Amino acid sequence: MSVKTAATLCLILGFVSYAQSESCRTAKGESGDCIIIRSCQTMLNILQKRPVSPDDADYLRRSQCGFVGNDPKVCCPTNNGGGGGGGGGNSGGSNYNSGSAGGRNPDGLSSNLLPTFKQCGQSAQDRIVGGETTDLDEFPWMALIEYEKPNGRGFYCGGVLINKRYVLTAAHCLKGKDLPRTWKLSSVRFGEYNTSSVKDCLSDGAGGFDCSEPPVDIPVEERIAHEKYNPLDTNQYHDIALLRLSRDAPYTAYINPICLPIKKTELQKDLTGDNLFVAGWGKTESKSESDVKLKLKVPVKSNSECSSVYSAARVNLGKGQMCAGGQKGKDSCRGDSGGPLMSLVQDSDEVYWVVSGIVSFGPSPCGMQGWPGVYTRVTEYADWIISKLKP
Repeated sequence: MSVKTAATLCLILGFVSYAQSESCRTAKGESGDCIIIRSCQTMLNILQKRPVSPDDADYLRRSQCGFVGNDPKVCCPTNNGGGGGGGGGNSGGSNYNSGSAGGRNPDGLSSNLLPTFKQCGQSAQDRIVGGETTDLDEFPWMALIEYEKPNGRGFYCGGVLINKRYVLTAAHCLKGKDLPRTWKLSSVRFGEYNTSSVKDCLSDGAGGFDCSEPPVDIPVEERIAHEKYNPLDTNQYHDIALLRLSRDAPYTAYINPICLPIKKTELQKDLTGDNLFVAGWGKTESKSESDVKLKLKVPVKSNSECSSVYSAARVNLGKGQMCAGGQKGKDSCRGDSGGPLMSLVQDSDEVYWVVSGIVSFGPSPCGMQGWPGVYTRVTEYADWIISKLKP
């Protein structure tokens, strides 16, 4: 926000301090979120008109709901064109519109660069219940991110394939404070099951074995961390990134993309109370937990419940974040940094997997009772993701 715009806003609103509030009612009676004005595109559009009409000035004045430092907060309509997280100094939303490859429509978002819902999110749904070890072809969108180090190479983050050229992961896997400066993110591996074996085989239950195809390694040609991600921010807002591959990933029985939550029903769904799945090898910047791909079912917690826990660690969760887990010994430690939190969606006759969250951070040590893991909420960044895709 420019100095001139900020000065105009201060004159309109006045320096009156109100109690912080996550939810609110706008001056028009709509449901909204009390957020800093620069995170509310609806209000910014009004403020940037010249001159500001008396009616608009009155609407802005009646929309005030407090301050964060010297930044005014306003009751921003829930359907705001931007987005944002309530109660914090940074937005938890995307604040981006989709690019030329797609856009919003009455049914949600669209892009001709994304696979259809019959092409993405297809996995071994009938084998999801029971056990923590996955099957060879389960979650075929899972990716391992490889780094070059002074003393060799290694996998230290995860992600998911969303189309033939892009992997969705966490921004902290590109420029996190715990990522050594001497490491270079170099490639992505697909179709992996057991990182300690050259050929992966499992018993077929009839005395024989099922074996997967060899994994595929593809170099990364572009690394796209969210522009507002700050590696030193304790809250880890906007912890989301894309990796563009140097060539198309081959679609096989062991390599296939997951769906993005772009349908209207998915964008609006409150996942609180649902049981979702996290999967991966437990690869992080500081340790590796498993050679074999694992899965774990975790319950989604409300942000208010999660905030009450993390406030003790001086972490303020935003709208662009979500929590899941919190059971002793069961957390996203079993997944990878940057890996997915996944929902199984049934829509009419279609059944497919959607990436709902990206593993961001959690308690240390992980798996502590009552401390859920924190994930980047993908629905809040669907516009941003689409805006970055290129053919």
